[in-house]
Amino acid sequence: MAQYLPAYGEALELKAWLRERSLPYVHFHDACGYSWFEFDEADEAAAEGARAFWRARGKDVSFRDDGRGFIVTDEG
Repeated sequence: MAQYLPAYGEALELKAWLRERSLPYVHFHDACGYSWFEFDEADEAAAEGARAFWRARGKDVSFRDDGRGFIVTDEG
């Protein structure tokens, strides 16, 4: 699975999409060819929301073991 590096605009779209559904705020971290998202706390509904958002765009997500942080990956 290759990591997909979302554009800043895509991160803003995710934030708005989550907000419209009253899901927790997600932080976007972007540093020199590596980016990730992170919720303040692990939340299953937020995780499923993020997964649904990216799958609708032909991508997937891979969460850390703590359930808070994730990267976006090329699906398949």
